[in-house]
Amino acid sequence: MKTPLVSVVMPVYNGLPYLREAIDSIFAQTLSDLEFICIDDGSTDGSAEMLAGVQDPRWRLVRNRKRAGLSVTLNRGLRMARGVYWARMDADDVSLPARLEKQVAFMESHPDISLVSAWAQTMGLPKEQTWKLPTTPEAAKADLLFNSPFVHSAVMLRRKDFASKGLRYNPRVERAQDYELWERAARRLQMTNVPEVLLRYRIHAGQVGQRHAIGQAQTADAVRARQLKRLGITATRRDLQLHSAISTWQFEHNSSFLRRTEVWLRSIERANKRKKLYAAAALRAALEERWWAACRAAAVHNRESWRLYSSSPLAKGAKHGIADKAVFWMKMQWPR
Repeated sequence: MKTPLVSVVMPVYNGLPYLREAIDSIFAQTLSDLEFICIDDGSTDGSAEMLAGVQDPRWRLVRNRKRAGLSVTLNRGLRMARGVYWARMDADDVSLPARLEKQVAFMESHPDISLVSAWAQTMGLPKEQTWKLPTTPEAAKADLLFNSPFVHSAVMLRRKDFASKGLRYNPRVERAQDYELWERAARRLQMTNVPEVLLRYRIHAGQVGQRHAIGQAQTADAVRARQLKRLGITATRRDLQLHSAISTWQFEHNSSFLRRTEVWLRSIERANKRKKLYAAAALRAALEERWWAACRAAAVHNRESWRLYSSSPLAKGAKHGIADKAVFWMKMQWPR
């Protein structure tokens, strides 16, 4: 068999409602030099029967003998893949037609990059969102201190780079396994995003993130704590709770919370000056973005928020300038 340029891997567990649309979006790609590996992880909802009926020479369908979970299934997909590039796909999302072509072109023109994802537009929300994620390796690495800067189902990676470093999903991590892997990979590899929407990300009650939110949060908190420890920060339980709140944009509106947030973010910047794990400018931008968001969220309740924001060293040279004071002012005029 001819070696494909891209191996697309899609794990499936009871994905019937949206499965056909996800499959069709890969077969409709403008880049046709691919193999499409689908691993059924013990579906019981009719997905197995539907998958068995797919007819395309690029289609490779396998079934786990017993329910293995997402991390183990993804590692099986990594082992099966023959392509130069390995691309993720979820059974409930939709890849836009030029997704793979544009990601391959980016990787070919950036040989120093080992992983690229893309911006995404949501489906299923009352008001759809466009997720514009970091577009430089330095910014992506800094954002990992708080959350994954990559949409998992939009990821494409250079397979040999990950294999040579022994990087794969941790089979003991059942939730947020992508965030856990990217944090490890970022210590040794360069990763970023194509600054263009290439995926439609579906939000619905049956998706993993909705059904296993607690497990996702626990893994994410552990990954954040691991990075803080590498920075030399001895974080208390209260510190970690604050960091988790900042990371997930869960802000309190009182001045005490804002002051604690500023102190915490500045302590991260000081720690990085000693350890130099993150590019200083990229880390400052990530810290300021969260400082701005915390103060802006408080503005409707807290008339002190603009003063706290603008007087902080975190705001020095930031992209949010005096013109943005109007945002605070407008919020403070809204009915309580």
